[in-house]
Amino acid sequence: IGNEYFLYEIYKKIIESLDYFIVENPKKTINYLKKVFPKKIFKNENFYTLNEKDLVDTSMQLAPCSLGYDIGLLTDAGCPNIADPGSKLILLAHQNNISIIPLIGPSSILISIMSSGLNGNKFAFNGYLTHDKKLLKKEIIKYENYSKKFNQSQIFIETPYRCQNLYNEFVQILNKDTFLGISSKLFTDDQLIKTLQVKEWKKIKPNLKKSPTVFIIDSNKIIF
Repeated sequence: IGNEYFLYEIYKKIIESLDYFIVENPKKTINYLKKVFPKKIFKNENFYTLNEKDLVDTSMQLAPCSLGYDIGLLTDAGCPNIADPGSKLILLAHQNNISIIPLIGPSSILISIMSSGLNGNKFAFNGYLTHDKKLLKKEIIKYENYSKKFNQSQIFIETPYRCQNLYNEFVQILNKDTFLGISSKLFTDDQLIKTLQVKEWKKIKPNLKKSPTVFIIDSNKIIF
């Protein structure tokens, strides 16, 4: 769930028409929706907590659809099923012949590749790298080789408090000519979107402490 800026008018009409929601955090979601739709009454009992570990519970949450109601699936940040939960619920809906209507949201992963200038035709999202320092160097080198071998950008995310450390590891381990794209604190006053070769990043040393950040490496990009 992002800022109401991201809710286009047509999306607002759709969301406002819904009475049932499946969400990660009901209290947080209700507070957000009340802010965006101050005139609509949202009933707490119509908000279900997304718990894909319990397929029985997940199946029951889709029950309003069989009664003719639409249900909204909302995640706390980003987009459902894009480095976010929701895949099992969505697949279960398909299996029960329930129509899926995706509403485009602010996925930091897609926004980052869009704005990076790196390969957006072939890319791989790898999620989180290992936290084992002994294995991390091997993983970074492995993905840098993947980028070279398959002509493919490699995308990573990390928890905010680890982002500075991961940046330091990238700069130390990657080849000096490899491109590193960074998208940090997207859509805030402190937003940083920048792509440079590693040798240039070493001169800048950005502050990524406690900053939600997406990292992209591309070892095939040619500088003009």
